Amino acid sequence: GLGSACNYYNKMYGEFVRVWISGEETLVISKSSSTFHIMKHDHYSSRFGSTFGLQYMGMHENGVIFNNNPAVWKALRPFFVKASSGPSLARMVTVCVESVNNHLDRLDEVTNALGHVNVLTLMRRTMLDASNTLFLRIPLDEKNIVLKIQGYFDAWQALLIKPNIFFKISWLSRKHQKSIKELRDAVGILAEEKRHRIFTAEKLEDHVDFATDLILAE
Repeated sequence: GLGSACNYYNKMYGEFVRVWISGEETLVISKSSSTFHIMKHDHYSSRFGSTFGLQYMGMHENGVIFNNNPAVWKALRPFFVKASSGPSLARMVTVCVESVNNHLDRLDEVTNALGHVNVLTLMRRTMLDASNTLFLRIPLDEKNIVLKIQGYFDAWQALLIKPNIFFKISWLSRKHQKSIKELRDAVGILAEEKRHRIFTAEKLEDHVDFATDLILAE
């Protein structure tokens, strides 16, 4: 996957590596200051993995992390900044502490018969719960959604650095289609529920959050 490839290149050759992927010169950077410099200045032409891969995942020109369209990125970024700064940031600390405590109280849910705790699952559930409380506020099946997120990101890691020919051979990419569709369908249902609550609310201010801002800006 993407993480393993980056770790390998950086471990073997250092923090700034030039490699060839799919016939294209690719820079693999692990030094945080270099990454910050490139992301901050607009005179760099950036490439975030395979465009076909991002399109396949539904991530092409969406969001702010893997968005290489400056106009769309600039339109979306203020919503993310607002959601992660100021009063939202102060509230985030409280919400995260509460979520961690709640999940520690239910530690048996991620503990196997030998008494071993699945720390990764615990962290994923805690992160999902805190994110939902802060940004969406819609009841969800935490266990089910976490499994779908895991499947989606397994596909993401596999597809992001694949050559374009990979996506023209259906049987190669088909095994990832199910994971991608499952999460996108689940998120779509949650978004529709949020949209319904917004437009049927007596007081809109009771529902204002990150998701509400995005929906109203559509």
